[in-house]
Amino acid sequence: MRIITSNNPIRQICYLILPQGVTHDLDEGLKTLAENHAVTLVLLEQVDWNDDLTPWPAPGVFRKAKPFGGKSRDFLERLISKIIPEVEDSLQIQEAKRSLLGVSLSGLFAIWAGFNTEAFNNIISISGSLWYDGFTEWMREQSLSEKVEKVCLLLGDREKNSKEKRMATVEQNTLIAAEFLKTQCQGTVSFELVEGTHFSPIFPRMEKAFSIIFG
Repeated sequence: MRIITSNNPIRQICYLILPQGVTHDLDEGLKTLAENHAVTLVLLEQVDWNDDLTPWPAPGVFRKAKPFGGKSRDFLERLISKIIPEVEDSLQIQEAKRSLLGVSLSGLFAIWAGFNTEAFNNIISISGSLWYDGFTEWMREQSLSEKVEKVCLLLGDREKNSKEKRMATVEQNTLIAAEFLKTQCQGTVSFELVEGTHFSPIFPRMEKAFSIIFG
């Protein structure tokens, strides 16, 4: 876990779950985001990508891929009961306004978490894996937390061109999710198609999401 603070008084705290291997390349950009938006960033590490971020078991994608473990509820419990209190105690933050940002499978987790906890005020899903088996059907039978004020969904305009049939439904399912979230959210829901493939390029999408959520 890494924490990036700004020199401005803390107004917001954003928990980020980013794909392995990209955080090092984003170091300077993340510092700029924290500074420009007066947001404390908490990068959550040591996450089991296929298990911790998926809401129920499902077959893996691509040949011989590991199945998805469906352990989101366990990870969310650890996040809410252990990680967040430890972080905010260390920063001496009380009554924080929290955001959760996820990319790909963690973008799926971010949306799922909005229905399963009142801990977050803003949800950001970048290239969220909303193609996940049964997710939009499940979502339409749930109620979004009343604490959620803003939701931002960003998706690459070429992600639907995936050769994997399940992943190719991502744009259709993200549109379905966005329309449903608009009926649920107390504040605003933003959905935009942006240039690129699956979470690439990632940093311009993060900049856009922060502008939408934090202004």
